[in-house]
Amino acid sequence: MAESPSAKRKREAKDGENGNAESQGEGSGAGTFPLADISVRKVLRESARDKTIFLHGQVNSASGDGTDAVVILEKTPFQEENIAELLKKHTKLQLQMSNDIYSTYHLYLPPELNEIKTTVVYPATEKHLQKYLRQELCLIQETGEDYKKITLPFIESQSFSIQWVYNILEKKAEADRIIYENPDPAHGFVLIPDLKWNQKQVDDLYLIAICHCRGIKSLRDLTAEHLPLLRNISREGKVSLLISFN
Repeated sequence: MAESPSAKRKREAKDGENGNAESQGEGSGAGTFPLADISVRKVLRESARDKTIFLHGQVNSASGDGTDAVVILEKTPFQEENIAELLKKHTKLQLQMSNDIYSTYHLYLPPELNEIKTTVVYPATEKHLQKYLRQELCLIQETGEDYKKITLPFIESQSFSIQWVYNILEKKAEADRIIYENPDPAHGFVLIPDLKWNQKQVDDLYLIAICHCRGIKSLRDLTAEHLPLLRNISREGKVSLLISFN
């Protein structure tokens, strides 16, 4: 009997807690990145609000040459089922300030409750380093002509390798993470959890739909002929979510 998506999700979450590296990305080098051997070269960006920091590091090889890597450290959200554990006496509570009825503390948690989501891009290129570097943002009103003459050539010159997308579509990687698939080559798609989601809390659900038809570089490339694809993603995606997460 096939395992339901919701049951598989619960099993993967439990396997992750038990240190099962296979459930975290078979064939992707999960659990093998030498984090302890990395030297931090630069903080590319940090966000106190999002509790996230982006690091440029280098992993030293046997020959002494350093290979660039991007390491993203992100504090994970609270999980309701762990709240009772957070308040148990084996945690350390350190008073910071007290004023009338108000007090603030530093709460030091045991390792199993103090998880930090770590995303690694390795080996990283200069484009990856620039992607995660802090940049000033601005809003530009773009015409169709601007896109063809300015934006599209820039996208084509700066684009990253999307082999990871083809690996998913061809079931060479992350096949066990696929929540739903419509295999139609023109109007079909794969629905899979995005790396931004820890797959534990539905409140911050984050999935990505990858279409089987290739050549769509951005939203600007969508035309009326893609309407069946978009309708399939909307309709079938919602149904699969109801089945998987209820």
